[in-house]
Amino acid sequence: MTSASIQYHLKERHATWLELFFDLVIVACIGVVTHNLGHLHHGHLSTRQLLLLPIEFIPVWWIWVTHTLYANFYDTDSKAHRVSTLAIMFLVVSMSTFLGKDLLGHYRSFIGFFMAIQTISAAMFLSATHRIGGLEKYARSMGFAIAINILISGVALLFQPPVQQVVFLGGLLAEITVFLWIGIRQLKFPVHRSHLVERMGLLSIILLGETVISLVAGLRGIEWNTVAMTRALFGFLLIGAIWWIYFDSFGVLERAERIKNGFIVLLPNAFFCMGLMMLATMIRYAILDELHHDDFRLLAVIGMTLFYFGKQIIYYTAFPVYRKNIIINSIVCIGITLASSYLPRLEYAIIGITLGMFFYVYSTFRWILTKDVTPYLVNEDDRPEAIG
Repeated sequence: MTSASIQYHLKERHATWLELFFDLVIVACIGVVTHNLGHLHHGHLSTRQLLLLPIEFIPVWWIWVTHTLYANFYDTDSKAHRVSTLAIMFLVVSMSTFLGKDLLGHYRSFIGFFMAIQTISAAMFLSATHRIGGLEKYARSMGFAIAINILISGVALLFQPPVQQVVFLGGLLAEITVFLWIGIRQLKFPVHRSHLVERMGLLSIILLGETVISLVAGLRGIEWNTVAMTRALFGFLLIGAIWWIYFDSFGVLERAERIKNGFIVLLPNAFFCMGLMMLATMIRYAILDELHHDDFRLLAVIGMTLFYFGKQIIYYTAFPVYRKNIIINSIVCIGITLASSYLPRLEYAIIGITLGMFFYVYSTFRWILTKDVTPYLVNEDDRPEAIG
């Protein structure tokens, strides 16, 4: 294998076309998860629908994380890598048929597909141990961690609900914890920062596109009047403000010295994504005027809190100089969201929430991104030399 074939060694590395395709499949699966929130019961969301959101999302998101970490270090864009990735994508598409309100009735099948995907992921890590000097132990440990979770998932099949779900999700959370521990203790070289940040951004921008789709779906068939136009306008402005502030500081994030094992980027992104899913549902229902105000408030407050947490914690960890302002900014903006949700009409509420996001954008540019973070940036490439 030539060193040039190892994507990790490329300074100007970008996501491959296959990775873009992979992200689209993952987001299509996440779209099925979001769609589960699209069914109301007399204007209300059920507790079961809200609980299913993380239960469905986290396994799908973890499939994306494990493949992204593998690709970040070991992707050669070889035929074997392409075939393995396409196989995972097919299994993800198949697994998505069990998501939604019928998930708990087909949980065995869901676990079975997840185990098949994990088996391919484990094989990819275990077969990559020779590719980069100094990262053999990391690849081996990651592969074995996945293999252990496959066994735990198999044990979960022996039980009946709800023990089955508890064992499966417990094994998944254990694997996430072990991955984090391995990254801290065994990772000799940092992740390819620019590639990892780009992958996170690609997943997020596609999810933002799903939010726009929810906006469009809400506009279809409604009676156009001042109220509907106001809700649609401020719903789109909210999406636009999220895009603006989320992506405008990626340049500094790509050079953050504290981003070493990747989890500082990937773990908070799970909260960000779930926040976007809830906000997409909130915007759609705000336009349709079908959701009870209490449920609208729940989606708004939880969704925006997850967004602020998922977006801010990365910068809080990477740049200590930001921390005080990040805490103040988050508390103020979540407070604006909560207060706005108590306004008497939904159009007033969504206007208030959007104005809170505008304040978040302004305050971030005014009091956070203006600070000097030079001491926390890498000055040169610290990835290992390519090997033959």
